[in-house]
Amino acid sequence: MSILRMKIIVLLDRLKKVTAVADELDLKQPTVSFHMKKMEEEWGIPLFEMKTGKVLLTEAGKTLHHYAQQIDHIYGEAQTRLQTLRQTGKNQFIIGCTDLAASLMLLSGGFRLSQVPGDLLLSIRTGGENELHAQLEDGSVDLVLSGQWVENASLSCEPVAEDELALMIPRDHPLTRYSGPGSYRLSGHPFTLMEEPSLMKIVRQWEKDEQVTLQIEQLTDRVDFALEAVRSGGCLCILPSRVNRQAQGGVPSIRLPGKLPSWKLYAAWRTDFPRPQLIPYLIDKLRMSMSLPEADV
Repeated sequence: MSILRMKIIVLLDRLKKVTAVADELDLKQPTVSFHMKKMEEEWGIPLFEMKTGKVLLTEAGKTLHHYAQQIDHIYGEAQTRLQTLRQTGKNQFIIGCTDLAASLMLLSGGFRLSQVPGDLLLSIRTGGENELHAQLEDGSVDLVLSGQWVENASLSCEPVAEDELALMIPRDHPLTRYSGPGSYRLSGHPFTLMEEPSLMKIVRQWEKDEQVTLQIEQLTDRVDFALEAVRSGGCLCILPSRVNRQAQGGVPSIRLPGKLPSWKLYAAWRTDFPRPQLIPYLIDKLRMSMSLPEADV
């Protein structure tokens, strides 16, 4: 078995042509055919079959393809990490964040350079909760910050921060006269809602508890878009209070009626991460940076 042969079977499944695979790998067609033959000899079972001019995988080929994909991905990830190490002299450490988590982390100071080990090059990526946790499992990212608690034998998960949710309102809005308006006063007002599952789940439960139905006019996965909708569009929005407090050009906010819900930030990472002492160290630094006074709402 070789990395090249694993890459060949992955490309054959996608391209279905030996010539196309050869072009993709900058090899000659007979070279690809040679490796295909050697793979079948090595595994002792047919892996490929020709149908209507296309190369298709047999059932055995599909089984091998499953593992070949993982090997090819891991090898590609190793190439990328080592290339970064060669170019910068530092190990890349990739943090995946939802937009809400990134806003809370970066606006609260996040990692100060003096707190980060000198051999690390931090890289921040944003995405959806499920997407980021899938990337964590396949090794594309090293740490995920989101509002989603994960239960997975291959992952560890710990709470990092907690923040009360607050109602963001435009300046001079009628609701600014009330320090704590009744739930009924929120009916009929247009809302922009963050399309982040962990936050939406809390808001929906709050609606149920308060027996109120919010009039959702638009959804967004960006905190800055949500705040702009409040500032310029006259919408209301529910966000963690600290995010609004620290954001440039924050908007007025008031307490939500009823039992005040909160949003928790969780950190998740692989249990087989190669530097086991690094993750707890970075999480401690994150907790310290996010230990802010409660926002005034």
